[in-house]
Amino acid sequence: MPKVIFFPAGREGEVPNGISLLDAAEKLGITLRHDCGGFATCSTCRVWVQDGMAHLSEIDLDEENMLEEAALSAPYRLSCQAKILGDVIVRIEAEEMDWSRSALLELDALSVSLRKTVRMMVEQRARRQGISAILPDVAIPYVAAAKQEIEAVSDDPARLSELMKQIYEGSYPLAGIS
Repeated sequence: MPKVIFFPAGREGEVPNGISLLDAAEKLGITLRHDCGGFATCSTCRVWVQDGMAHLSEIDLDEENMLEEAALSAPYRLSCQAKILGDVIVRIEAEEMDWSRSALLELDALSVSLRKTVRMMVEQRARRQGISAILPDVAIPYVAAAKQEIEAVSDDPARLSELMKQIYEGSYPLAGIS
């Protein structure tokens, strides 16, 4: 039986061959949001495949269309559609926090390529500090610090890779913000 590991929950277990990632998560006691009921008509059940992409079923047309509509590419998969055929490690993204309109202006000022990464950095920092919504007083310094941190390592592929790994693994540090 294939083994699946879900991060950041750290839950793992053996599951039947051919079970969807969504069903495997539920079997292991993890609730994944899936607004459409598992019919590939939304992208709320998306997961980031950290390892074992080759051990999942091929992407069918419905999943491909939904991933494209949601502007998601590999290593993302819809957990309701991806069937487990071998060992796999996946990361469940934390739900995005609420941002005020004024706070979103800080993100909108960034290049499209930076927005998602900076948003993840800001939200991870905010969660660790017990902040549940991003308002301008948080967004302005946090977005600036995240952008500065990315720019500081952008010329060093190894450091940039390490920073991105920390962000996507949920272990991004609270550096630069007091």
